[in-house]
Amino acid sequence: MFPAVAAIGLVMVGPSSAFADDPDPTVSVKATAGKSVCKITDPRLDELSGMVATSTGFIVINDSTNIATHQKIFFLDTKCKVVDEQSYSGKGPRDPEDLILSSDKKTLWIADIGDNDYDKDSRRPSLTLWTMPVDGSKKPAIHRVSYPDGDNHDAEALLLTGDNIPLIITKEIGKAASIYQPSAALKTNNEVGVPLKKVGELKVNATETAANPYGRIGNKTIDGGAISPDGSKVVLRTYTDALEWDVTGGDVLSALLKGKPRTTGLPNETLGEAITYSADGSLFYTVSDMSGDTEAANSILKYTPATTVATIKKASSGGAGGSGNAWYSDLTIDQITYAVGGIGVLGLILVAVGIFGIRGHRKRVASQPAWAGDDSPEPGDPETELIGVGGVPQRNGVYGGARSGPAPPGYGPGGGNPNRSGPVYGAGGGGGGQQYGRPPQGGQPPRGPQQQPGQPPRGPQQQPGQPARGPQQQPGRGGPVYGGGGGGGQQYGQPPRGPQQGQRPQRPAGPPGQGGGGGQAQGPRPPQGQGPRPAQGPPRAPGGYGQPGGGQGRPPQRGDGYADRNGRPEGRFDNPGYRR
Repeated sequence: MFPAVAAIGLVMVGPSSAFADDPDPTVSVKATAGKSVCKITDPRLDELSGMVATSTGFIVINDSTNIATHQKIFFLDTKCKVVDEQSYSGKGPRDPEDLILSSDKKTLWIADIGDNDYDKDSRRPSLTLWTMPVDGSKKPAIHRVSYPDGDNHDAEALLLTGDNIPLIITKEIGKAASIYQPSAALKTNNEVGVPLKKVGELKVNATETAANPYGRIGNKTIDGGAISPDGSKVVLRTYTDALEWDVTGGDVLSALLKGKPRTTGLPNETLGEAITYSADGSLFYTVSDMSGDTEAANSILKYTPATTVATIKKASSGGAGGSGNAWYSDLTIDQITYAVGGIGVLGLILVAVGIFGIRGHRKRVASQPAWAGDDSPEPGDPETELIGVGGVPQRNGVYGGARSGPAPPGYGPGGGNPNRSGPVYGAGGGGGGQQYGRPPQGGQPPRGPQQQPGQPPRGPQQQPGQPARGPQQQPGRGGPVYGGGGGGGQQYGQPPRGPQQGQRPQRPAGPPGQGGGGGQAQGPRPPQGQGPRPAQGPPRAPGGYGQPGGGQGRPPQRGDGYADRNGRPEGRFDNPGYRR
């Protein structure tokens, strides 16, 4: 089943002119459905492959069945009822495929010549021809023949010449059939087969007769034969058509090789493998091999033979006088099966490669940092023109860090946006950033840094009784370092303390802090729980370093402690407190 379906998928598209690219396909012949003679109802007749018509009914055989009750020669009446049967002699048949009646109408020949394993090591060593009286009065006698060395075939058709020499016609897919005959007289009950010799090849043209998938793949495959009662005609059938030749002087071989057949369409048969002439030679009878299916309907059908030779149509690709076979014409079922299997394996490999590639890409993406681009400033880029503490362009990569750049108005004394972030949490950026930038915790006002040696004195912390500070805002813009003030930011990174929209008075600036120019400087405070400490020096004049609107005062110097150490990019990771 699979080889047939595979072959259909490759080369059987469209009507039953399966080999439409054949340079010499046969023009569609008139194909009228066969008329039922009688219906097969006996369950033992489920694989009919050979048939002969008699004056009283039919003689039929099954092919390669393993059921002993089916391995018989059955005699049917005109209603397809089994009226008699005969067993084979010896070990029985292996794969009977055809029946033929001798020209004298006395001997029935049974062609046990099928071999589905012909291309495997399990191929049969010899073929068998059985002969028996047509009335079934004796069991059939066995005559063994064999192909030449290295030449093996499956075959399903048998003909007889005028002098009763058997001709075996091989079953081929898409190529010419071979014709064999014994090289010597047949022997009876012989163990070593009489050698066969090849006497010719027979090419069958494709037709456009309607058929099921089996028929399409077997459009040019010979699977049965018969001789007219008077010996003047022979017929070979395919899965879709019957080809009939006129015979002169009993020379059947010459008729096949030199004559032109008349083609009769046998449309839409299930799996037609048997053909015979009616007793008077005026009709064809056919029957299908149901492959063991006893539920589907099966009947013996009759056809009226064609009377004219079909006209050959040249394929457009080949043109007049085109020659040669289609690219697939020499492929066997096994070769087509291997080709389809190879395509399937290749497809699975490609799918697997794609899956592993996608998984590997996802792993690489997951292992990369969230931002791996070049953050060096571009000339004229407003986001990188301002320089923060330490003179290094700002980066925007850590929660709370502010970007450098002009501060938009309305956010604080320096005009910075308290919501914009820089590379380090709370670091002051260009405008509006406060020094520490921590969000208020617990509703308490933010506290400044603890006094460090050498630092300006811090102002007093808010004591009980002092006016409450306004609502805390989000952390102001920060610089590149935690607590590093940028231009226009407040010293500790707190929300603006000055009057906002006329709500509360602005606190005066304290001593200079470490914030950049333009920020509001919060007064220094002593450590928590201690009183204010005296300043280390006089306050700087307005507009000086660290005062609102400044930017012209003393720049931060190396060695200024916390601000210097954290103002450098490399210093951000040197500070043990920061790492904690």
